[in-house]
Amino acid sequence: MARYQIQHRTIYDYQFPVSTSHHSAHLKPLNDAQQVCQHFSLKTEPSSSDLIERIDFFENTMHTFSIQESHESLVVDARSLVEVMRSTPDMFALKSTWAQVKAAHLDYSHPSHVDTKPFLYHTEATPDLPEVETFGKRFFEAQKPIGDSLAEMLEAFDTEFEFDSKATDINTPVSQIIRDKRGVCQDFAHLMIAALRSCKVAARYVSGYILTHPPEGEERLVGADASHAWVSVFDPAYGWMDLDPTNNIVCGDQHVRVAHGRDYSDVSMLGGAVTGGGNQVVSVQVTMQPMDSR
Repeated sequence: MARYQIQHRTIYDYQFPVSTSHHSAHLKPLNDAQQVCQHFSLKTEPSSSDLIERIDFFENTMHTFSIQESHESLVVDARSLVEVMRSTPDMFALKSTWAQVKAAHLDYSHPSHVDTKPFLYHTEATPDLPEVETFGKRFFEAQKPIGDSLAEMLEAFDTEFEFDSKATDINTPVSQIIRDKRGVCQDFAHLMIAALRSCKVAARYVSGYILTHPPEGEERLVGADASHAWVSVFDPAYGWMDLDPTNNIVCGDQHVRVAHGRDYSDVSMLGGAVTGGGNQVVSVQVTMQPMDSR
């Protein structure tokens, strides 16, 4: 069990004044059987008079707000206190064979069908490409437990791909990731999801935070952390299990889940539209501070 205090601060600086802006945010951590968001606040500068909290289609908490006065910059400050009760599960507990997983997803009477159906289909960010399908099918065999296959897939991300924050941007397609084998957590999550869906395995995109550790002997820097993304995979005999292809690990109590969806576009932490503004510069500061565990 672990507790974290998280601050996620986003600053938009606009080239010209913005007359009005409308925004949506997925910044409040999920409440489920494995974690509890004990406190959450969302403040903006300039302040918003119409901040609304609601539950989206995928049962994530979503906020919408508008700034109705002229402004040249916008600060969005989200603060959370989260308790995580998630112990690191055993990936090899996913014992269903690939044949059993595919059969369950094709069985419309199976209890899991409604929950998994949205996460079986390709999207623009997780496309159905021959080279991605070939990559995915390297790891799956009909009578092989999918836990074994997933362990091999994570190992491939670790040994064949390189984390490179300068190689991609938010719009980089999966075709470039599979070709160049470089990218960031969002890229690796999209590629893994696309590969799994090509193999008829349900997979969803998860946004959140991961605890980082400063170099030995150095203090943790305020604002030096970042948001993170990973993958949740479904075994009909087990349920959902979160896997982190960027770090080649099963997600445990150092991961805080904020939202899940079909891909990044469903769970973007902050988005919106503005009137005016011209070019904009965005800076993000994230601090994930461990509290005393109980």
